Amino acid sequence: MEQREADVCVVGAGFAGLAAARYLRGQGRSVVVLEARDRVGGRVWDKTLRDGSQVSVGGTWLGRDQSRMFDLVGKVGLGVYPQYDEGGVVLRLDGRNSRFEGLLPDIGLWGQLTLGGALAQLGWIADTVPPGRPWEAPGARDLDAQTLGAWISSCAVPSENARHMLRAGLGLAFSTDLSTVSLLGSMVLARSGGRDGFGYYLDATITETHLIDGGGSPEVARRLGVELGDALHTSCPVRRISQSDGGVEVSGDAVTVRAGYAIVTAPPVLAGQIEYDPVLPDAHSQLMRQMPAGAIFRVITQYETPFWRRKGMSGQTVAPQSPVLASIDQSPPSPTAWEMPPRGVLSSYAVGPHAAELAAMDPERRRQVWLGELAARFDDPAAARPLDYCETDWSAERWSLGGMISHFPPGVLTSYGHALHEPFRRVHWAGTERATLMHGLMEGAVRSGEQAAQDVIRKLGPPDAGS
Repeated sequence: MEQREADVCVVGAGFAGLAAARYLRGQGRSVVVLEARDRVGGRVWDKTLRDGSQVSVGGTWLGRDQSRMFDLVGKVGLGVYPQYDEGGVVLRLDGRNSRFEGLLPDIGLWGQLTLGGALAQLGWIADTVPPGRPWEAPGARDLDAQTLGAWISSCAVPSENARHMLRAGLGLAFSTDLSTVSLLGSMVLARSGGRDGFGYYLDATITETHLIDGGGSPEVARRLGVELGDALHTSCPVRRISQSDGGVEVSGDAVTVRAGYAIVTAPPVLAGQIEYDPVLPDAHSQLMRQMPAGAIFRVITQYETPFWRRKGMSGQTVAPQSPVLASIDQSPPSPTAWEMPPRGVLSSYAVGPHAAELAAMDPERRRQVWLGELAARFDDPAAARPLDYCETDWSAERWSLGGMISHFPPGVLTSYGHALHEPFRRVHWAGTERATLMHGLMEGAVRSGEQAAQDVIRKLGPPDAGS
């Protein structure tokens, strides 16, 4: 068992952990980072296709106001290119395809009015929720006692087509059935999107999304990991954190670290599996046990060309009644403004119960179902004949256990939410679920990691004062 000493031990090398470690080192503090996986990035990951190209299968896109991620991309020597969004978004509903642009689909005037009104109502509710303190919102317990799914099913959204669209868009954002998401908990996501509320997460034209060139977000994480040198230990799950008045001892499978403080950045359900001595206060342990990650199954399909562009489609699709809920163009950048990319790449998703059902299928049957769904919405048999097909079931990943974000079931925030940002003595917390801005995104993870690092630095005092 290797023994290390540092000012701070960071648990987890996703973007929250990498950002915290980078900030601490920039302030002259010594750091050791312990990561359970054999790689950095956490819920940011890539896979290699048959032609040798790398594709991002976890956190992928950046958008407006995500200044910390754009800054990190530049500092590690990478660039960005804009998301392709020319042409229409395909909506497949009741067995028919239609196209639309922007946020409101072609679901009839009544459906559009109802959908716009529902989003406005959700925005008004979000405006009453204090950032970082949702449990202090007026009527917080009533909001926390009902689910987002029940609210959508109520008379607040009288159009069936509008309900379909809300369940599709917000179900993808939370990676779960909305009947499990507290209405108050959903406001944490809406509030962190700024003035656009849920629109920030649902409408790419508002968010002004970009992809990262030169390897994507996983390459950003890799380069940040390289900067850490031998301060980073992968394949080292943390099993126990003990603390005393003098510091913490963080015990991993291969390394034990003695430090002044620890910053735990693992997803809540995994952070709750660590043994703590002394034991965590009930609010902390209950909060982490009751913040499940949704289920998300993602498929990358590669084609000779992005055939949808020739047909005036953006590559974005939504099919509320399909097990494959949505798709988006993830093609590499074009060599020039008038040329097609070297390959066409689609990213498509199943979430919640549909993700679990597809994961349980025989792989060949699942592939047939998935490609059949793509062919139906693009109305093109080419969609069912990709050059390559790559699956990622995030619920099957041991050190993720689910989708890109954990959610708050009813009653959790008003009972235990105050522990979301509170340290436990010398143990601090970070992660995208704990971010008050850009919650659920890579940007939120970075901001949360840097905030935790700042909090620890204030407690450590000047570098020459010791810990």
